[in-house]
Amino acid sequence: MEKTPLHPRVCSHRHSFALNNPLRRLLQSPSRIVGPYIKPGDTVIDIGCGPGFFSLPMAEMVGPQGKVIAVDLQSEMLDQVSKRLSNTTAEFPLLLHQCTEDSLGLDPKVQADFILAYYLVHETPDQRGFFHGVKTHLKTDGRLLVVEPSFHVGKNDFEETVHSAEQAGLTVLDRPKKKGGMSVLLSGGRTTGP
Repeated sequence: MEKTPLHPRVCSHRHSFALNNPLRRLLQSPSRIVGPYIKPGDTVIDIGCGPGFFSLPMAEMVGPQGKVIAVDLQSEMLDQVSKRLSNTTAEFPLLLHQCTEDSLGLDPKVQADFILAYYLVHETPDQRGFFHGVKTHLKTDGRLLVVEPSFHVGKNDFEETVHSAEQAGLTVLDRPKKKGGMSVLLSGGRTTGP
């Protein structure tokens, strides 16, 4: 996979130890954070997957009939996910995909039931463009969960992020609590309720 020079706001793969550790699993349990939005057979995209903290548990949630696409800018992060996959005997419906800073680069036919952008949107250079790209891969009844770290992103900045998502045609469904930061649940279509 291609090595990409990083913008200073992107969390380097050199800090991935902080993204995948037992303490984080206690504080940010994947089953608690994303479990309510995923069912067996779903197609899920984990944007900015890092070392696969959410990707592998989501692959278990969707089961053998589903699919998880782990997307990251850094090939080193995807290499870590691949290594974690090779260290397990379980069969995971997990695909690895390297994006660019400007595009997810996924096949336009990919349509997701659920997309996760965890601690990621503040790293993107063009939030409105990012949300437009994400929306093209979100089913009309699909859900996008955006969670931003309050230690990096202020409340006003987060509201600008939500506004960028709405400008891209996404609809706010909920502001779920206890997701590990400021969060918003969005839909690709005009629906009501989470």
